Amino acid sequence: MRAGRPIATLVLALGLAGAVSGCEAVQEAQNTANQVGQAADKAQLCIDALKLAGFTPDATDPQKALEETQQKAQELNDLAAKAGDTTLQDAITGVAGTMDQVTLDDLSPANIAAWSQEKLDHVAKLSSACA
Repeated sequence: MRAGRPIATLVLALGLAGAVSGCEAVQEAQNTANQVGQAADKAQLCIDALKLAGFTPDATDPQKALEETQQKAQELNDLAAKAGDTTLQDAITGVAGTMDQVTLDDLSPANIAAWSQEKLDHVAKLSSACA
């Protein structure tokens, strides 16, 4: 009987080692799934942000253009709050800031090209953060 005890102990130890290895494999799988989920969330966030950032105001109705641009800026700020990546968050808030601070003067025929270029510069940073 005494010879059976060491064998039983060895079998039990091997079983515990196998269970621990199994738990580690489950944890690794869960971590991988979380990373994939985070990448998918970032991709969707980028798609939504780039769509909003691509908004072009209709300069024929400056007041409406101003209101719509500022609304898009608020939507961008809401998206930025969801971003876990600080580079992405900064890029989104950069575009949002340009859009939120737009004035009727910025949307005038004389100034809209300069404002649009400033916005495009921020959109380029957003695209880079999403890459």
